[in-house]
Amino acid sequence: MNITGNWYLILRTIAAMGAVSVGVVGAIAIGTFPLPILVAQGRTTESPHLTHQSLKQNRAALSEEWRLATEDEAHDQWAYILNSPMGIAALNQLAIEGFISPLCPKTLYINDRFGGFQSLMMVECPDRRGASIAVGYDEVHVIFNRFEDNIEGFEIRRFGER
Repeated sequence: MNITGNWYLILRTIAAMGAVSVGVVGAIAIGTFPLPILVAQGRTTESPHLTHQSLKQNRAALSEEWRLATEDEAHDQWAYILNSPMGIAALNQLAIEGFISPLCPKTLYINDRFGGFQSLMMVECPDRRGASIAVGYDEVHVIFNRFEDNIEGFEIRRFGER
């Protein structure tokens, strides 16, 4: 079996798990869908391009809504991410954009307003990354929404300068 056939089997398996439809899988396999379709039911958004000053202001606002996860909470959050199809879909999107790297520290936060069922992973990289060579991002936030032990959806927010 060739490489294209292997990718098709992988995408068909993802479709069987209910993340995307078989029609979408076929379109992805032949390359007719844009990148955001690959995140399945997750949402990707481009935040306004920020200067370094407004990125600092964004972090100040982040600290008001989110609190740093304790070591035990971070361990639990990683377990939820790694054991959920939507968690893996979010990590795949980050990998496509080059944000899965030992050079990019990942920090987990918890939103107590939602009883700990919403978490945020902040990924910061020393250099710009992204799927496009025209626009790079310094930082990515992935917000995970969980029901019981399963991640039901996620949103990716990108931050950077033009």
